[in-house]
Amino acid sequence: MLLDRETNFVSAMLTSIRVVTENPVVMLGWAAIISVTMLLSMIPAFLGLIFTLPILGHTTWHLYQRAVSPAEG
Repeated sequence: MLLDRETNFVSAMLTSIRVVTENPVVMLGWAAIISVTMLLSMIPAFLGLIFTLPILGHTTWHLYQRAVSPAEG
């Protein structure tokens, strides 16, 4: 959110808390996917992170756009 629009970190944190409280099952599922993917990526001497981090970053960006309403203006 800090990169997407001009806002302060307090607003970004409050938005994050609001999204988690509105969608706890989805957020726990996403946290589990991230945890398992990261653990599996670290097995081959951390080389899997080369592929995992960009994919998780891209996916997180799209999930953020769906969870947070677009900025006005």
